[in-house]
Amino acid sequence: MSTLRSKVLACYKSLHRARLKTFVGDAAALEAGRKRIRQEFIKNKNEKDITKIEELLKTAKDVEKMMLQYVVQGVYKERENKYHIRITEDTALEKNAPLPAKK
Repeated sequence: MSTLRSKVLACYKSLHRARLKTFVGDAAALEAGRKRIRQEFIKNKNEKDITKIEELLKTAKDVEKMMLQYVVQGVYKERENKYHIRITEDTALEKNAPLPAKK
């Protein structure tokens, strides 16, 4: 198996692992993610240009990073009338800009 082919397969599996981790318990999002990942890889399966393939792999890695770090699940808890956000160890937590002081 060529090195590039193994990179593509590893990337495909990695995206699916990120999908499973990001959308735990959300059947609709899991299915939509599965279909989209498969669709994008099938769309480009006949690509022969190595530069283009490397570019597609970089894009896929960026998508994986974005899913893991910047996508969170919000679940509405009707009894509490609140949303609970599921934050993982991969979630990027940014510092907010300070609020202006009250005058």
